[in-house]
Amino acid sequence: MQDKHSKTEEATPKRLRDSKKKGQTAKSGDLNSAVSFLIFAIFLGVLGQHLFASSFEMIRATLRTDVYSLSPRLAGAILIQGVMRFFMIFMPFGVIAVFSGIVTNLAQVGFIFSVEPIKPDFKRLNPIEGFKNIFSSKAIFNLFKSILKLVVVSFITYKGLSRIIMQVVNAGQLGTEKLFPFFIGVVRGLSINIAALMIILGIIDFIFQKREFKKNLKMTKQEIKDEYKQMEGDPKIKSARQQRQREMSMQRMMSQVKTSDVIIANPTHIAIALRYRQGVDKAPVVTAKGVDYMAQKIKAKGAENKIPVIENKPLARTMYGKVEPGNFVPVELYQAVAEILALVYQMEKDKKGKI
Repeated sequence: MQDKHSKTEEATPKRLRDSKKKGQTAKSGDLNSAVSFLIFAIFLGVLGQHLFASSFEMIRATLRTDVYSLSPRLAGAILIQGVMRFFMIFMPFGVIAVFSGIVTNLAQVGFIFSVEPIKPDFKRLNPIEGFKNIFSSKAIFNLFKSILKLVVVSFITYKGLSRIIMQVVNAGQLGTEKLFPFFIGVVRGLSINIAALMIILGIIDFIFQKREFKKNLKMTKQEIKDEYKQMEGDPKIKSARQQRQREMSMQRMMSQVKTSDVIIANPTHIAIALRYRQGVDKAPVVTAKGVDYMAQKIKAKGAENKIPVIENKPLARTMYGKVEPGNFVPVELYQAVAEILALVYQMEKDKKGKI
């Protein structure tokens, strides 16, 4: 009971997917039956004529058989022929039932292929759980629904027959040819009215089943945390992995600093390392960037490789926000970067000239 009350969170998409894979979905069997019944009611005239004509032909063929000349072989052939005729008589009914069942199920839950529902589950044989289900909200709703269906069917039948009771009483005067179509029409009209109201009850049942399904799939906060850990990994492991990735990224960036031509500084908070090789690079490339501790590391690496450091606060701030390591300098910063590179090249010339 405590666990039931602690399930306050809506089911996650993963739980919904897992439930669907197991064949557990919200659907209404009553809606399937109502739709099938409506289709049968609509085609009752055609099906009734087919049933009447085929049954009459089958009976007539049977009565023509000469019972005195029967042999085991002939009796077997007659039996097989009778089974085939019986199958052909009721095949349209089966086709309509299968078609309506498939269409209604697809409309409710879509296409699902799962063998989980047919696997043996001994938990279903638990008498305690069975006793609980007898007094569950679902069982009470099903009882109320059954009583309501009985009342609806009885009321519609009574109202329908009360309007045509005199026609039914005088049906014997219609003649043999018109008697069968008359009763087919009466049954068809009643069936369509009953099926229409049954569909409304089926839709209500579907809404209830969907609400109950979502309610049963609710999760506790701990279950959501456990699921997140399974999908994303333990937070500690994930944090360690991210830390390792950052370290590897920093090592790669530091290895690129030694190929740089200049480091633009803020002067202490930001450091941007640039490289430009004529004939190789289409434009100046940012090889590394960092702030605070990382900026000090870049400048220290630059000092090891005798890379000049030029202080330019506005340019350093702008480049730190706009350019990532490995990317070219934006066009709007070409002139400012070109001036710094020209200054660096001039410093190198002066240094060589002194030597």
